[in-house]
Amino acid sequence: MTDKKRQKRKRNHPSKAFTREMARARYEHLHDEKFKQPDDQFEDPVEIKIRQAMSEGAFDNLEGKGKPLDLDKYQKIPEHLRTAYHVIRNAGYIPEEVRLKKEMETLKAEIKRCPSKPEKDKLMKKLADVSQQYYFYMEYNKQLK
Repeated sequence: MTDKKRQKRKRNHPSKAFTREMARARYEHLHDEKFKQPDDQFEDPVEIKIRQAMSEGAFDNLEGKGKPLDLDKYQKIPEHLRTAYHVIRNAGYIPEEVRLKKEMETLKAEIKRCPSKPEKDKLMKKLADVSQQYYFYMEYNKQLK
């Protein structure tokens, strides 16, 4: 082996890369008080507001407090859509298929109670239109899956 190769190996030897002095200097720097940041200095403003609201009792009378969460309703929804469905549901949005199904049930009940023939025919026509829309949406959703 040539002298150049030996010198190169000595320079790149692992024991030379990390010496005790370097380790001691690094340790002292990490534990030096003047380099430490206080934990409260960079506190999240949202966390401050939450703590303030908790101390004022804003979360004491929430609906469902002390009850377990019902997570089964989200099991059938794909993971990438769960958050969106949750937001939509909490905003009071009703999917078109559900709205049409409820309207169909209401019309069927009205047809049973309706005494006059012309009024019943009118309701039957409306029920046929709503049913057609409902089955259209259901078929469309099947194609998306």
